[in-house]
Amino acid sequence: MAFNPEIDDLSAFEAKETSHTIPVGWSLLFWGLIAWGAYYLWAYTPALGGWQQAQDAEGGGASAGTNTLMTILFTAIPTAAAIGLALAQRSRKRRGA
Repeated sequence: MAFNPEIDDLSAFEAKETSHTIPVGWSLLFWGLIAWGAYYLWAYTPALGGWQQAQDAEGGGASAGTNTLMTILFTAIPTAAAIGLALAQRSRKRRGA
């Protein structure tokens, strides 16, 4: 098979509008999730001195409300950030068009 520069040139298939660096918002979300995950791991891993079932059974651990709040925050903050970034990009596309 002969070399066809139109088909064999991979740069021709690259999307030019997405070949730039990662947007700052997505980078902040990425590193923020890593930092939050590290905190969550530290706070709720017994080997690291965090939450333990025995403490909860004896009444000395975190309350159920605290555990529920942390779980909700662990889910809600990244979701809100992702939705906010998506809406910001959407409005940015509208202004550019």
